[in-house]
Amino acid sequence: MRKYWSVPKTESGRYSGLHEAFYWELQNIVNQRNTVKSRGTNQKEVLFRSFIIDDPTNLGIWWPSRKFNETYTLAEFLWYLSRNPNATNIGKFARIWLNIKDNEDNVESNYGCYVFGNQWNWSVNELTKDKDSRRATFVIGQPYHKTKNPNDIPCTQYLQFFIRNNKLHMGVSMRSNDIIFGMSNDIFIFCLFQQLMYNELKQVYSDLELGSYYHHAGSLHLYEMHNEMANNILVIDGEDTEYYGKHYKLKEHITLDYIQQTKMYLPTKDMTKEEIGEYANDISKSLFI
Repeated sequence: MRKYWSVPKTESGRYSGLHEAFYWELQNIVNQRNTVKSRGTNQKEVLFRSFIIDDPTNLGIWWPSRKFNETYTLAEFLWYLSRNPNATNIGKFARIWLNIKDNEDNVESNYGCYVFGNQWNWSVNELTKDKDSRRATFVIGQPYHKTKNPNDIPCTQYLQFFIRNNKLHMGVSMRSNDIIFGMSNDIFIFCLFQQLMYNELKQVYSDLELGSYYHHAGSLHLYEMHNEMANNILVIDGEDTEYYGKHYKLKEHITLDYIQQTKMYLPTKDMTKEEIGEYANDISKSLFI
């Protein structure tokens, strides 16, 4: 069921959901006067930008000028869950993956390869042993990334979980984040990571609540080629401040073990774009409340 709100101007850097965060963070960047040139393109940027999303299930985003591809984002999430670095299938949805793959069709930026293994199990155990632990960290950025594939140095560097005041909070640190397409997809998926961890720990702490999502980007930027789209979002789309807040909440039994046992991830077999889309949409019916 769709619910409607306005897009309020909240406390700076704190938002109720992704839709609101996207709008106000975009406006903040557009208002910047200075332009930088990085890797051959002009950009406006905000350095070391941090903000908070209070409800990590409030992930619906809708602006007519920037259509959010829910099917692709879910497919990317399922690809991360597969822990398969091969970009052949996901590249049929987003060509960026084919542009940065190596000679073996692999990429370094499948975050699931780093998150859903030893680091995940260790962090679950750590937070089970010590509810107040500061050690539930996930390192994605590796020294070898700087020399292995110069086309793909992961934007995300670090993840961390805290339980405070009986709420599970998550923080993500990125070296670089494109606001138009990258940020929305990244936050959507990271909040699903947070919900996965929440479901794991809920089995230990039955009264645990889902906390806030904290986002940090060394460079949060707007590419010059997206200036017109940004203007349309803020000036044209923004005139109609009504939007629907679609919530994506994982069912309580969806844990990493359950996903692996039921193979609820993107298969490694060769698939067409249409098959991937149908698969992602079908799986989503089992994932979300």
